Amino acid sequence: MEYIDAKTIVRKCIPNQDYLSFDYAMDIYRGCSHGCIYCYARCNYYEKTDNFDCIRVKRDALQIIRDELRRKAKTGVVLMGGVSDSYNPKEKELKLTRNALELINAFNFGACIITKSNLVTRDTDIFSDIKEHSPTSVNFSITCSDDETCKKVEPFVSTTKERFEAIEYLSKNGITTGVLMDLVIPFITDTIENVQEMVKKAKYYGANYIYLSTQVTMADVQRDYFLHEAEKHYPGISEKFLQRYKNYYHCWSFNGKKLWNTFVETCEKENMNYDMRAANQRLRSGYNSIQYTLKLY
Repeated sequence: MEYIDAKTIVRKCIPNQDYLSFDYAMDIYRGCSHGCIYCYARCNYYEKTDNFDCIRVKRDALQIIRDELRRKAKTGVVLMGGVSDSYNPKEKELKLTRNALELINAFNFGACIITKSNLVTRDTDIFSDIKEHSPTSVNFSITCSDDETCKKVEPFVSTTKERFEAIEYLSKNGITTGVLMDLVIPFITDTIENVQEMVKKAKYYGANYIYLSTQVTMADVQRDYFLHEAEKHYPGISEKFLQRYKNYYHCWSFNGKKLWNTFVETCEKENMNYDMRAANQRLRSGYNSIQYTLKLY
């Protein structure tokens, strides 16, 4: 295991009520071994090494997190997994994420998780404790409704089915869960059928809400990696992609409007919540007014 130095871990964030609601963010790990061919964290802005697939741990992470949470003047919801998945394969042994959640609970903060791993269900007991005093949600990044496509674009993650089953487990245990279809891959997952199935499965497995973004971002190393890996399973896609998007950073699906309309229609038909502002308001109902009070204890 490689360790890297970190001066700080818990950072303040600007709220975005149209996405997930959190006040702070932390990443204990650097790099990722999921192998997702589209991952934005592979670009040079986030990753300064060629060895992105090697998971590294921030040295003395738990001590830094403890000290920073203790010094915060105000409690809040902490996002985990925004850049590097907190439930990578190393976490099963190291349990750094679990220990960090224990600190979040001890200092009366809330938790917002983004993950592609069903390992997150291991920590259901801590999520149950945290939600007694603060907003708690587990959000699964899922890009495709079928395991066949999943294995091509996300080769080393929990399968689509496994992630939906994890949603079902958490939901049955009273934990708020969400589906983040927060990118569509042009020429691969930007289909009407995929969007419809994602909404139906989110409803069936008990997710509280679903989010859709009809674009994918591409930059430098990330773009090169995507085109190289996608070509292995979808011959000719790199040429089509470059012809349409060139070196654009924001790559919107060419039928994005139709996808969005289908998404809304299917959500309303299935009675599936897609209004993130409403979802955040429900999750944080009554919380903002007691944050300072919680910090006193």
